Amino acid sequence: MLAGVHSVIKNVPLVGCSTDGEITTDGYKEDSVSLMVLNSDELSFSMGYGLEANKDARKTGQDVAQMVLNKRDNEKQPSIFFLFGDGVKANGAELVRGAQVVLGEEFHIVGGLAGDGFKFKKTYQYYDNQVITNGAVGLLISGNVNVATGVKHGWTFIGRGRKVTKAVGNVVYEFDGESVFKIYEDYLGERANELPGVAFEFPFGIIDENNHHYLRCPVGVDREAGTVTFAGEVPVGATIKMTTGTTLEAINAAREASALAMSKLGTNTTPAAIFIFDCCARKKVLGRRIQHEINAIQGILGENVPLIGFYTYGEIAPIKEKKEGKIVEQSVFHNLTDTIVVLGKEF
Repeated sequence: MLAGVHSVIKNVPLVGCSTDGEITTDGYKEDSVSLMVLNSDELSFSMGYGLEANKDARKTGQDVAQMVLNKRDNEKQPSIFFLFGDGVKANGAELVRGAQVVLGEEFHIVGGLAGDGFKFKKTYQYYDNQVITNGAVGLLISGNVNVATGVKHGWTFIGRGRKVTKAVGNVVYEFDGESVFKIYEDYLGERANELPGVAFEFPFGIIDENNHHYLRCPVGVDREAGTVTFAGEVPVGATIKMTTGTTLEAINAAREASALAMSKLGTNTTPAAIFIFDCCARKKVLGRRIQHEINAIQGILGENVPLIGFYTYGEIAPIKEKKEGKIVEQSVFHNLTDTIVVLGKEF
């Protein structure tokens, strides 16, 4: 596949990953090869990669970020970092933290974890003509560019809260002292046999110590041990609730995320390129209405603006956080979320 791409683009630098479905200006794609070409006299681009994300995802994130900084060919100010990691082996939250060690906690880091068509067995990351698995790749854009992001999920937190009483990273053992798998099994009934896939329709909502609400999706289960492995870490002491969502709520969330990004661009800036990192679970919920979500995004940001994206095993984008008495935007790892990234140009 990469040989075919390079036979056309020649020596143009390339990064990317495998997916659970592709999004382009023309709409939803499946089992396709989708590309966006970026060209600018004002901007510069550098790439990097890291390996062995299953052993130390934070170090992998650091390695990618350090490489993109080292490969910059000028002194232009870094503006935004795209990060694509392994969707089965990597702790997404740790990947982001690793990149932040190098780039700074408030630097714009966006992207998603690679998919494999909802199999949850093996994903791939692409760096020029190299095929990597169990790693991460990144693209750093430097120069004066307007960057705007919007993040929404649309899921509703339901039921009583439970405390995470035993967890190691992204492997969760107990809620309120009970087996997390047993709780899921009781909740899902006969559909528990479909785990982990079915759990994407009923993710956990997490409320952390900062009252930040976010979602976590299971990517693996160990029935004998009674554990569930999530795409990102689940902290001990956090409050957990079940969640539910509908097609309408998912589409509205995409529209709201797009409007938020558009508002951040400002009145003298128009979208020049759109990137969408959307959770594979949302694709499952949307079903045949999947194109409606893309239409909602283009209805806000423009039907003819160059657009590319994919359905991920976890999304990366900044949210507002309270830090030392002030509100800042800091990139975090999401699940079941529609993340919109817009590069703008002034007019």
